[in-house]
Amino acid sequence: MNLEDLTRKAGVDASAFFTTFHAKEDLKWSAKLVADLPEHVAVTLFGQYCYKRRALNNGRSPNIWLRKRVATITEMVGQFPIPVIHINTEDRRQGIATEWADRCATVLNNMTDFGNKQVDALELLLAIKEPADQWGFCPVLPDLEGYNIKKALGVFDESPTMYNMIAGAIARLTDENWWQRKLNKAYSQYEEHIAIVVGKVRSGVSPYVSNHAFKQWKQRKEAARLWLNEMQVVNDEHGLELSLADAADASVANPEVRRAELMVRMRGFEDLAIEQGFVGEFYTWTSPSRFHSWVKSKKGPAYSNKKYDGATPKQTQAYLCNQWAKCRAKFAREKIEVFGFRVVEPHHDGTPHWHLLLFFKPEQVELARSIIRHYALQHDLDDFGPQEHDIQNDHKRYKARFDFETIDPERGSATGYLAKYIAKNIDGHMVDDDHEAETNGKNGAQNAAAWSSTWHIRQFQQIGGPSVTVWRELRRLREAIDFDDVVEQARAAADCGNWSRYVDAMGGTFCKRADRPVQLAKAIQDTTNAYGEEVSKIMGVMSQQNHTTINTRLDGWEIRKPQADKYVPSADERAFDVAFDLASKSGDSRAPWSSDNNCTDSIKTPNSDRILITEGKKLGLDNHDLKRLRAGSIINSVVNGRDQYIYIRQGMLLVSRRPPNAHQAHSDWDDPALNSQFDAFTRASTKANKQVLNAQAWRVVDGQLDVDQWLQDMSIDMAKLALEQLQHVVDLQRQEKYAAPYVFKPVEVNAEFDETEDDDAYF
Repeated sequence: MNLEDLTRKAGVDASAFFTTFHAKEDLKWSAKLVADLPEHVAVTLFGQYCYKRRALNNGRSPNIWLRKRVATITEMVGQFPIPVIHINTEDRRQGIATEWADRCATVLNNMTDFGNKQVDALELLLAIKEPADQWGFCPVLPDLEGYNIKKALGVFDESPTMYNMIAGAIARLTDENWWQRKLNKAYSQYEEHIAIVVGKVRSGVSPYVSNHAFKQWKQRKEAARLWLNEMQVVNDEHGLELSLADAADASVANPEVRRAELMVRMRGFEDLAIEQGFVGEFYTWTSPSRFHSWVKSKKGPAYSNKKYDGATPKQTQAYLCNQWAKCRAKFAREKIEVFGFRVVEPHHDGTPHWHLLLFFKPEQVELARSIIRHYALQHDLDDFGPQEHDIQNDHKRYKARFDFETIDPERGSATGYLAKYIAKNIDGHMVDDDHEAETNGKNGAQNAAAWSSTWHIRQFQQIGGPSVTVWRELRRLREAIDFDDVVEQARAAADCGNWSRYVDAMGGTFCKRADRPVQLAKAIQDTTNAYGEEVSKIMGVMSQQNHTTINTRLDGWEIRKPQADKYVPSADERAFDVAFDLASKSGDSRAPWSSDNNCTDSIKTPNSDRILITEGKKLGLDNHDLKRLRAGSIINSVVNGRDQYIYIRQGMLLVSRRPPNAHQAHSDWDDPALNSQFDAFTRASTKANKQVLNAQAWRVVDGQLDVDQWLQDMSIDMAKLALEQLQHVVDLQRQEKYAAPYVFKPVEVNAEFDETEDDDAYF
């Protein structure tokens, strides 16, 4: 991409401020520097560089900034052993996955002579893993330390666990589905990392996560919701049948259930702390400046951080986890007992930081605090300036990195400290505003959930205490256990939602997991997974005292679509089925598809299902496909051996040979060739809506129509348009009123006059 293309696409008039000789040379240099980057990245960086150059009126700082950002992105692109353009679509990643899985399989076959030659397991694994090492991919491996010694001693012959794990790793390396999952994850995080670097993830633009990643997350959630609504869980043996969506809503997959359970557990820990005389402290732990791509200024707007070293949120989380592991090791050496909760949430630019609510013995609080503070401030103290550092006493100076507050029960409960952060990162319940994201609580929570899903970061972590999985299994039991008092105590506590009593029944706060009186009971399935490994399934709980297993789950559950004779369609679906049957008798032919028809075609479809069915049948769509199309899905059908993609956008039925967005990986279902057509269609629709709403607004003004009834069934955008028309009508009526002779506008009454005087008096 040359300089002319960059300035045109970035919308920059470079000639206005790149006037001197050095400025013109910097302009050429900047265009050359970003030329090899992906187009949308190059355009964004170039536009930001020009803005910085004009704002600062010098070249040094903008040049350094651009050079560092380009170096970071170049390193990101270089993480892939092939050009990134080859994996920017789903179909391309599928092809690459097959190719590289075949490479691993070829190494396996060559080394073993297609299974006829025995090779050392570790040597075989390391050779097959070399193609994956080029991508940075690696399956879960066993502990290989001392492998040769253990093999010589015959340890692996007595227990084949090592060989089984190595076989599972090799099976994954030769599986194209495993490769495709890894490629999808890597490319998704690459795209999001690019967005962070170029400033598409920050306050004022898109907090926590980019618009692109947020839309993808919403699409996945919607697809999952549609699938859950279509499926049922059925147990024919016991005659049970349940909607899969209802089953999911009753589990912690439901944000409300998840939030409620976290609050119950947190409150239980607080009750235990009060009973045992523990002291609670609330910590906020932030990573050093080099992990932050964008920083908020005191005046509000975010600006790029010159110290940023290109770290991803995943790498930042790994750094914080590593520092916390040092804290826990130090706690163990100092015999400090701790329990509580950790919440991970993003800064506006996607960089994670931690909130910890921890309980300690009173005599260990200061030591524990100093340990956490030491490891939180272990690196990059130059962020705070060149002055002499006094970490123990000058805590206010380091507040931006590490802050603490001792919980005073008279001022508020410990649970109250954490409640906001739990709600803020789940569903925004009772959170009015998210100041970090500069949006309301619900939108901020959705962005935080999308951020967690994109980077695979665990948001909530219990520290200490018994297993929550056992708690959930015990809550499945509704009848008392009369043959084991310990299990019954734990079951009764779980059944009434009393976490503190449950902890007591499970051996106390600091009991080791292996010594807990109630354990999970698991059974090995008859069938193995796709990689030949045994699969264990939770069957219930088991008493450690008498080794009695108590089943909490029924066998024989199956997920399947509802049977036709039991499924009752909605009124809308029945009407659509009738319309489809009527249209099926018309005998419409399929739409022709020739080699010349290789661009997106569009058919205007009004809200009539009959016309949609007619046009859909011409494209070879059946009743099920049309229902999915109406729900917002994209249909991929094959005509004469060629793929065609069908979807509805802005009331138009679109048919294309290209996958949606295959030519523009950075935008969402955007086709520049159709934008002008969509804009014209939108303008026409808006104009027609205004005419209808204008007539209705006059009826409102005349008292023939109630405002609330008029607006209650409208969408937000339509209601805004309606209110605009109502304001226009009111203004017009006022103008007509005072246009009559001898009718004058009211004059504001002076404050000195009596408030009881008529406000409509005329002077």
